[in-house]
Amino acid sequence: MKLTIAILEDQPTEAEHLKSILNKWSLQTNCELAISEYNSGEEFFKENDIIAYQTFSVFFLDIQMKKMSGLDVAKKLRKEGYQGPIIFLTAFREYVFHGYEVHAMNYLLKPVKEEPLFLCLDEIAKDLSASSYLYRNKQDIISIPYKDILSFSSSLHYIDILTVLEHFCQYATLNNIIEYLPQEFIRIHKSCIVNMAHIYKISGSTIVLSNHMTAQIGRSYTKSVVASFTAYSTRFDARE
Repeated sequence: MKLTIAILEDQPTEAEHLKSILNKWSLQTNCELAISEYNSGEEFFKENDIIAYQTFSVFFLDIQMKKMSGLDVAKKLRKEGYQGPIIFLTAFREYVFHGYEVHAMNYLLKPVKEEPLFLCLDEIAKDLSASSYLYRNKQDIISIPYKDILSFSSSLHYIDILTVLEHFCQYATLNNIIEYLPQEFIRIHKSCIVNMAHIYKISGSTIVLSNHMTAQIGRSYTKSVVASFTAYSTRFDARE
């Protein structure tokens, strides 16, 4: 998983401090970060159009910037359709009340501390992984609904993502991906993860998917796969 982060902060030391903590979280969670830094709202909007800034996973906004304030930036983002999390950076507690105007996720007192920042990032990562998988390559960022994904399979250092209609290839590992997948995804082999919602049947060690493709269950995974699929298939059964 990858988070795309925008930092708007006009104090270089504060920006560097924030980036160091962000990178520490990234190392601990194996979540890749792409951080873009701006020293003003004017600079950000000059370099990003309305389509570009919709792709950011989260904005960190210094409330007290010299010209366009962080609150002004947040209002413009919301007005132009950005619905993602906004986190304010401030040295003064009283500014927290302004966050309600733009449905801010949180405010962090400067200098930013690890614990509250990590809690915010954990929640953002969890929310992003709740309904869709964010596929990224050098040109595109695509939100793929989990319900449309049949399987993830590994080949060397790349992951093939098979959906109902398309196929994607990404530089990643299954170990990193599976941490953020919903419970309906199960590992059936060291090199394959499937979506139980798309399993048509299990016949011996062979899984037949909804598109009629087949996948083999690894010997050491057989019992857990059968148990998980049985539980998934009967999860709505009425029981006394």
